[in-house]
Amino acid sequence: MKFNIQIFFLLTLTTHFMYAQKKMPVLKTIKSSINIKEGDFDYKDVWTILPEVKPDVFIPNQFIGTKTITFYSDIDSISFLVKPNKQYDFIVLLNSKDTAYVQINSKIKGKPSLEPKLVYTRLKNTNQTTDTMPFSLGKDDRIHLKGKVNNSDSLDFLFDTGAGSCVITSSLINQKVKLTIDGSQENGGSDGIAVVGKSSKNTIEINNLMWKDVSLLSIDYKNPSFDLVLGWVAFENKIIEMDYEKNILVIHQSLPKLIAEYTKLEFKLIEGIPYIKVKLIVNGIERESWFDFDTGSDGALTIGQKFAKEYSLNNVMKNMGSSKSVGSTGNVIMSKVVTLPKLKLGNYEMYQIPLSIQQQEVENVEYNENIGNKILKRFNTIIDFKNNFIYLKPNRLFYSPMY
Repeated sequence: MKFNIQIFFLLTLTTHFMYAQKKMPVLKTIKSSINIKEGDFDYKDVWTILPEVKPDVFIPNQFIGTKTITFYSDIDSISFLVKPNKQYDFIVLLNSKDTAYVQINSKIKGKPSLEPKLVYTRLKNTNQTTDTMPFSLGKDDRIHLKGKVNNSDSLDFLFDTGAGSCVITSSLINQKVKLTIDGSQENGGSDGIAVVGKSSKNTIEINNLMWKDVSLLSIDYKNPSFDLVLGWVAFENKIIEMDYEKNILVIHQSLPKLIAEYTKLEFKLIEGIPYIKVKLIVNGIERESWFDFDTGSDGALTIGQKFAKEYSLNNVMKNMGSSKSVGSTGNVIMSKVVTLPKLKLGNYEMYQIPLSIQQQEVENVEYNENIGNKILKRFNTIIDFKNNFIYLKPNRLFYSPMY
């Protein structure tokens, strides 16, 4: 036993000595999580600093030729032009004291460290610079597309900007859709967190577009109005236009010419979901916060109990009744429905809006504020996923009944 401890101690010293002999580049950080840009795709807060692992190995997704990989923190960045069958070592210095050794290794043929991003191709070559997909606005106020999975018959896809992944309703598996559950993943929804089944390497076809190597989460939705969920990640690094008057989604490669009626809003990704700033006005007082921009929600506006308490919004608005909702984990959330006097989105104001106030905080869900498609459908929308901006313009649905 003593002999083994001595060997381990010697190996540890040797490892430290080996790294000490190399003059490796250093990435400084204050946060313990690091962002990575692999090729053209950004991954936020995906690399946790582990000083005890020497080295902590990053395996790139497969590539041909060369690929630029950048690790960047809140204060610093470091980039490598990575070639096949090579390794690149560097140091991450946390708070000027804790040292972590990281290695980018393209020699290893194991599972890549990051899930590959979704990229679509055209089934038929066209000379157009945009791609268009027709949709229908369902009775649930949400965007429905027709498509296929693994050469299935036609299926109903829900386009959901509030989803950071693609999902299949569990009951369809090996009934309407042939696929294999070959893993699992933790999935966070509006009603909590659950571990769900996962199927890799599927193919999705919608109109003239095809996505390969798609991972699908399996969720046992109860009586859903759709078959699958197409998350916003299907259009990462794209610019997507949602026209509720023509009922089309248009995917642009660059920002189209905008008319003066559009208002420009910044969005940021919180836990992988786009959020915009929304202002709630009650008794002349503005309360502003970040709300999930959620085309997958059939509701109007929702706030959590923590938000309601912080901004003194309990028992100050006209009570309209109560409601219950069920998220992807199957948990029931009870809410009080009140009438919000005024809502502001950028330059636009809306009045007498139904507001759901959750009566209890949802366990393991930090951000409960949500703006759903009962409101969002009233705006023709352009989402610039390249530069994190959303553009809104009222459409013919703007003054349609809210209740």
